Parts: sequence; structure tokens; C-alpha cells
Amino acid sequence: MKVNIQRKQLFKVLGILTLCVVSFGAGIWINERRGSSDERLIDAAYRLVSNDSLFNQQTGRELSYAAIRGMLGAIDDPYAELIEPEAAHNFTNTFTGQTGVVGLYAENKAEQVVISIVFPNGPADNAGLRVGDVILAIDGINLDKDADSSETGLMIRGLPGSTVHLKILRDSQVLEYDLIRQTREFVASRMLPEGIGYITLNAFNRTASQQMKQALEALMVQKPIGLIWDLRNNEGGDMQAAQDILSYFIEDGLLFSAELTRGRTVEFRAKGDAIAAEIPLVVLMDKTSYSAAETCAAAIAETGRGKTIGSNSFGKGVIQATVPLLDDTLLQMTIAKWRSPKGEWYQERGVQPQIEVIDDPATETDELMQNAVETLLSKR
Repeated sequence: MKVNIQRKQLFKVLGILTLCVVSFGAGIWINERRGSSDERLIDAAYRLVSNDSLFNQQTGRELSYAAIRGMLGAIDDPYAELIEPEAAHNFTNTFTGQTGVVGLYAENKAEQVVISIVFPNGPADNAGLRVGDVILAIDGINLDKDADSSETGLMIRGLPGSTVHLKILRDSQVLEYDLIRQTREFVASRMLPEGIGYITLNAFNRTASQQMKQALEALMVQKPIGLIWDLRNNEGGDMQAAQDILSYFIEDGLLFSAELTRGRTVEFRAKGDAIAAEIPLVVLMDKTSYSAAETCAAAIAETGRGKTIGSNSFGKGVIQATVPLLDDTLLQMTIAKWRSPKGEWYQERGVQPQIEVIDDPATETDELMQNAVETLLSKR
């Protein structure tokens, strides 16, 4: 839900991120003044390798990146990574809604970057990419066993309308694809013939929060008998945006919490500016509901605000912080678990829907939508 969560003042992150940044900064300041033995150890090794190694072919900055990646590799955090400046620029644009995408999500598996989600009707889906395909190279840049899936995902992104070239391994066959990046439409809404409002959300960020508010207000003016909130094909994002958007549906109370290290917990509560707090609500979800989307589905179900329909969500129950380092480089690492209003942690197991419905790809009918409409009509 790649949550990403995410993310700092730069990207309107978690309120809790401030805690991490402050402690991070304080640690740097103390070490600069006192010089810890660990810091001196790293510095001594860096100087020896940089100045005296017969085999070193890397610049000082490349060695620094390698040292940071070595530390991240040692902490067993699948989401920890160093994001270099070019990819970091795309990261910033992602959380302000100013980037083009191709409609896939990839993860690190067995020292490879493997596609785990192909979003329907996107450039990747239309070109024929599949779940399980291994990404070998992006625009001629080969990915090695140390490649970070999130950074490679950011490399795939770029200006809407531009082309990205992917080299893919499928079984023993090497395939190549040219994909045109599309502008992401975060929110789409319409009134259904039955008098039900429908709204879909594809990601959680600053732009999406505002678009959701505007779309909900426009739907509510039309006095629908119920709402369907579609969280399928949602890649997650900023947990602050999740709080904002949930607050449009829930008037008060706990929405979710973040469980940090050293026993710290931060609660995310409804902000008291609900737009659609009373109207009957159904949420659609499946395995493409990721990160913050899962958080929202759990909150709607556990608070009794509405019904969730579909199949199990992806199962990402952790939160990342992304902190600027020097020269526009970013450091991302997992800082918290998110827990539902009832304290549940859904890592790896996913959020279960209250009403299980499987969409049959062999039919033209959207079985989840059909069930949602019937559920809302039965409440009349």
C-alpha cells in the first residue's frame, strides 16, 4: 500500500515522521561533536578503500552509496533503500501527483525485481506484461541482485507521454517493451442508474485528497441513496492522506494507529470534517488494494461505517519514512507497523472483506460492483 507512507514535509508525510527526523538529526549532531567509535570505524575503512585499494574503481560518492546500502542490507527491511537523485526526483513528483506511470508494481524476490501487480487497462497490461515477469533493465540500465524494487519503480516513472524501455525475463525468454507513461487519474466518480454514487481512488497523496473531497461533494449534491468506494487497483501512499480521506467518511474516533520503535504509538483520528458520514457505504477491495488502501478498508469495516466486499487485500502492514540526505538523495526505511482501530496487524495476511466476492474474468460483469449495488439497494 510500495504504505508507502510516508512521507515528510516535502511529501506531506506522517505526523510521526517529525519524530524520526528530529532523532536522526540529533544523532548526527552528537556524532559530529563526539565522534562515536562506530563512526570512526566506518570512516577509517572508507579512507583505506578509497585511497589505497588496488581494485577500487568507484568514486567516493559511489563508495558512500555502497556503504549505506550495506547497512540497509543488514537490517532485514525489505522496504529499506537508498534512492539516488534522479529516482528521488520522481519520488517527489509521485507524492505531489505530477508523474507518469505504466501501471505495474514490482517487488524484490530472490535477488530479482519481479512484477507482482499489473493494473488492469494500463500501459503494462495492454502491452502484455504479466505478474511474475522479472525486470532485467530499464532504459538500458541493467538491474543487478542489489537493485531496490522501489527505486526501480521510480526509474520507470517519468513525464507523462514519455517512453520507458523495459527488458523482461519471462521463464527463459527475454522480451523487450516500450511503454508510454500515462498521467494518473487518481479519482473518478459518477452516478449509477440505481441512484448510487460511485467513486474510485488509485493512490493516496496530497492531490488525491483534494480530488476525493471535490468528487464526494459533487456526488452528495445529487443525493445518492448510497456510495460505492472502489479501492481496487490502489497502490497506497501517504498515511496522512489516508487519514484525511477516511475523515470524509467517518466523523470521529480512531481510524488507525502507527506503532513505532521503543514503545511509541501515534494515533490517527478522524478530523471532524466529514462529507459523507451517514450515507450507506460499500468498499470494494481485492489483492490490488495495497498499503494505505488496506488501512482504509479495515477502518471502514471495523468501525462499522460500511461494508467491505471482494477478496483479501495485498497484506502490507508497515509504514516507511523517506528522509532527505545530501545532494537530493533519499533514505527510506520502515519505521512503524500500522494497526487497525481494533489493533489488528495485517502484514502478509491482508485484510479480509466482510462479504467475499470473486470477480470472474471470464464474464463481462463486474461481480463486485453487482454485489455492491444489490447490498445498497437492500438497505432502502
